[in-house]
Amino acid sequence: MRSVLVRSGPRSGVRRPGALVLVAVASLGGGAACSDDAAHVHLAPRGGSCGRPDGANLVKVTAYAAGGERSESLALDQTLAIADFPADTEQIGIEVIVGGGQTGAAGKSAPLVFGALAEGTAIPVAMAPPGGFCELPAMHQARAQPLVAPAGDGALVVGGLGPDGPLSSAEYYDPETAAFVEVAVPGALSNGQGFTGAALATLPDGRVALVGGPQHAVVVFDPRARAFVTDPTLVDARAFHAAIATGADEILVAGGCSGVAAGACSEPAEAELVAQRYQLSRLRQPEPAATLASGLRIAPRLFDLGIQLDGARRYVLAGGSGAIGRADRFAVGDPTAEVLAGGRAQPAALDGGAVLTAFAADAAAADGAAAVIVPGAAAAVPVASAPALSGARLVALENGSVVGFGGDPAGRVLRYDPMQDGWTLSRAESPDQTGALRAPSLARLTDGTVLVLGGAVSPRAWLYRPSLVGPASGSITATPVGGTAVGILTAPDPSTVTRDGGQWRLTTPSGAAMASALVGGPRTATGSVRAIVRVLAGGVALIARQTGPGQAVIAELLPGDAPRLVRRDAGGAHEVCRASAVLAAFDPAVPVTVRLVLTDHDARLAIDDREVLACGLPAGERGAWGLASLGAPAEVAVESVTVAR
Repeated sequence: MRSVLVRSGPRSGVRRPGALVLVAVASLGGGAACSDDAAHVHLAPRGGSCGRPDGANLVKVTAYAAGGERSESLALDQTLAIADFPADTEQIGIEVIVGGGQTGAAGKSAPLVFGALAEGTAIPVAMAPPGGFCELPAMHQARAQPLVAPAGDGALVVGGLGPDGPLSSAEYYDPETAAFVEVAVPGALSNGQGFTGAALATLPDGRVALVGGPQHAVVVFDPRARAFVTDPTLVDARAFHAAIATGADEILVAGGCSGVAAGACSEPAEAELVAQRYQLSRLRQPEPAATLASGLRIAPRLFDLGIQLDGARRYVLAGGSGAIGRADRFAVGDPTAEVLAGGRAQPAALDGGAVLTAFAADAAAADGAAAVIVPGAAAAVPVASAPALSGARLVALENGSVVGFGGDPAGRVLRYDPMQDGWTLSRAESPDQTGALRAPSLARLTDGTVLVLGGAVSPRAWLYRPSLVGPASGSITATPVGGTAVGILTAPDPSTVTRDGGQWRLTTPSGAAMASALVGGPRTATGSVRAIVRVLAGGVALIARQTGPGQAVIAELLPGDAPRLVRRDAGGAHEVCRASAVLAAFDPAVPVTVRLVLTDHDARLAIDDREVLACGLPAGERGAWGLASLGAPAEVAVESVTVAR
């Protein structure tokens, strides 16, 4: 079901600025219309199973605003005025409630600035059963394993294998119509090998750069124009590589081989061992970024780890076939990348700059072994093994978990929860099951859904709807032991977590200053983090605005020292303020509540509702929030962590 929110004008001659009309259309490819009753939210279901599940009796509309969440509920055919929804609303969520109070269908908009919307603006909201699929209208061509990347609020789909071989075609998933639009491909890029071995990189403004492959060219797709908007520019030969945007008009490429023949690396398969950085304004003058050392790596992925403690922004090249069991970590300008041991073939990002890797290469025997590449560590840390699948693909969700599609004969969905270090394989409750898929192509869209396609030579495609928890969520609680809260707490280094005796404990490793864990979902510059813990040894810290280990605000509570607030910037630690009184030792048998609140101009730190520190703090950028054990040795048993806007 596709719901559309429409910013509209007057009703019955009375001007009501800021009003919304909500029209819910059951067919994902259907159109939408709105009545003259423009001062209200109006739900008008049109039949169909994705958006109007059996037993539906209530609709909940939530505005995710900078100051928190605001929800309104209405009957299926009721209208409700919400003209006073906050002007700083960043996303809008919709849940269709069925008998028993369960959510039968859900969706949320892409990020928006509600107060700045022009009259008549339409905001699409794709609906599907939570944890389930909704099938989209068919793609224009049947294709297996195409390239796919987020493009604006939709996705660009390029190439893949058709019934007769490689395809030179492209299409765009348009969220406004929830359907695919054909995209004209420059003639210079059409040949018998299609886009085999090319890579896609999404730029910060939503454009997508297509890099390399048989044509050895770079071309840019603009989702606003629904077209490739630059002429193909020849660059150094490279295929089956990874690409990632590192700036507004800058692309980093790494790995792969030097050419394509018969759908694979041309023989002999020569490894591309120099990572290169391209400026779109001068593509013929690439800059060497680092020399890789792990050998030939086919179809890997690049991950941005953020600013590290030494002030450098680092990247990891992980996954793919070839150099299985190894990964490369480097900063732009490093002479040689650092080789990390223990990685697997299929990677996905975790909170805090960690990278989950799992499974053997598709051509090898099925193997579910998994490990996490930890920021700063020399080797990946083994974690719980997944079910042994071949042809599975992983994608990170907004709530901090990871899902996998493909490789299971029953078409079940795989999920990894880093808080519990556990995998589950379950059938999605959905009217539109995918069935068995092998090596599907995945893209997480800006509304948090996952586009799933290309697991066979087929025009079929689906949207998978995970939970609505994401960067704009208002209040999320993670309860590591025995809780039912929806929050997920991720320790970037799994070896710092102990789960036994009904406890979830963070332990600072030898030689480190702290061991952190971040709450998945909210990414905000202001708000609060509240933790209920027992400090068994050392101290505890609260973390805010983290975009990398070396970029965060940290409130430190260490016995024998005065509480203080530290701002990490480009790896450097700058003390913002310090209390006058020294902190006494914590009682390890007694839970303590610690809370850090940041506004756009100050910070306040409290222990059990007793304020121990307050000082001015300039506004900062959005980031993740969480907590850490502080000092070495240090150990903190975590009961719950709540992040609120």
